[in-house]
Amino acid sequence: MEIANSPLPKLLKGERDLKVKEFDSIIAESLPKYFKSSLRAILRLSKANRLEEIGQNGPVMAAESISLHEHIEEFEIYRAIFGRDSLRVSRDLLDQFPRLAESTLLTLAHYQGLCYDDKSEEEPGRIAHEIRDIKNDHIAQVLMKERGWKFPYYGSVDATVAYVLCVIDYCSKLNSVDFLNSKYVDKNGDKRDMTFSFEAALEWIVNRLKANTEGLLDYKSSNPNGIENQVWKDSWDSYFDQNNTMADHSMGIASFEVQVMVYEALRKTIDFCRKFNLTLKPLYQLEDLNSNLGNRIMNDFWTDENGGYFVLALDHDKSGRRRQLKVKTSNMGYILSAGTLEKIDPAFKVKSELAIEKLFNEELLSFSGIRTLAADEIRFRPGSYHNGSVWIFDNYQIIRGLDSLGYFGLSAFLKNVLLDSVNTIQFLPEFLRGDLDFAHRINTRIVDVYDEINSHVNRIEQPPQDIQAWSASSILAIKSEKHILRHASDKAKYDFEERILDKIPFKDRIKCYI
Repeated sequence: MEIANSPLPKLLKGERDLKVKEFDSIIAESLPKYFKSSLRAILRLSKANRLEEIGQNGPVMAAESISLHEHIEEFEIYRAIFGRDSLRVSRDLLDQFPRLAESTLLTLAHYQGLCYDDKSEEEPGRIAHEIRDIKNDHIAQVLMKERGWKFPYYGSVDATVAYVLCVIDYCSKLNSVDFLNSKYVDKNGDKRDMTFSFEAALEWIVNRLKANTEGLLDYKSSNPNGIENQVWKDSWDSYFDQNNTMADHSMGIASFEVQVMVYEALRKTIDFCRKFNLTLKPLYQLEDLNSNLGNRIMNDFWTDENGGYFVLALDHDKSGRRRQLKVKTSNMGYILSAGTLEKIDPAFKVKSELAIEKLFNEELLSFSGIRTLAADEIRFRPGSYHNGSVWIFDNYQIIRGLDSLGYFGLSAFLKNVLLDSVNTIQFLPEFLRGDLDFAHRINTRIVDVYDEINSHVNRIEQPPQDIQAWSASSILAIKSEKHILRHASDKAKYDFEERILDKIPFKDRIKCYI
């Protein structure tokens, strides 16, 4: 395994007071088995001793640290239940461990929002972002004292959408809606069934869409000290424009991948209810909301600049008009999971293939996978948390989209890239570096600077969590596939894939694992 100890990250205009904190490098040979095996990692994170116990103890913990890093706060911060993470893991492993999805959904239903509370950002129907034991969790105590949070904390805009998707996926897996009759006790101690919870989550989404003048699901923290960017790329500086101006949070930000998730959730809900003859409260509104959202995705988030791509997000300019954050990121890969958009916009195939070309060009595709941010963007740093690093779970979502559209050759290549990455570093970290050369690396230091322009301390580099649940579930899902196709069966798609693969300079350096 290679480590990253030089050179130091570049500084941008207005950044000063660089401070560096080094950590000891991980020696892969000394790691316990559960850090090297995706299956053992899931066992550990789900507090299970045997495969049949996975899901018995509720959702997975988001992350775990090795003994070398125990009691170091930076490596302990995600030893908790995160709604977004636990739902992603449950969906990744639905075929292998359906009980994990069931227990995750029931746990999150228990903590589901019932009222409005700015400190916790709770709202009726909203799914918790972060669940902590306030008596024993030091991180919770710090966040409560320094940022005025309450727990559970609800500051994410996509966990509720992921919850709806997971309910549908779980019931569809069982080919039954009996799960909706399952009972749970809510935060107030009242007995409910999962139909109530599912409807409440749907109503939260519908109410958010209706409250937005464009029919988008945007985010804006109701707690002045809450999470600024309430999406998976939640670093304070991960949303900005091509001129390096931070996104304006004052009127709400609509992130591209969230809109695609919502479109997918509404479309699946409509089909799900038709299949099982369900009548839910918000159902009659979904068709119009979804049609509008589909058109918005295909038009409002698309730019013809630089050959055409889906932008990072929409915020507002000073006059209150929507503007595009024209930044090339891995977020555009989520479009590949929304193939039904072709029924709304015949340009879907053209635009999705242009997005694929962007994802696999040298700016976004690194030796370890697709970067969070393109290398030619102004805030790119290869070790940055969300502005240049490579996240295993993020790449796996792109893989799933490629498979769904029949681009099996590109999917197989990206699967081999991920397997090569984790086999080289020999564990399952939160993310890898997105360097420009041909090596797999992780960060081994913290680098902080002060940003004078934005009056903000910025952590421009940090080590990944030692073992991340959705990294493990992504790798385990890939390894568990029974029939992996290695190229597109459609002739036009096959030719398209070959043109892209031929341009990848390190194609022959990646080992073939599948």
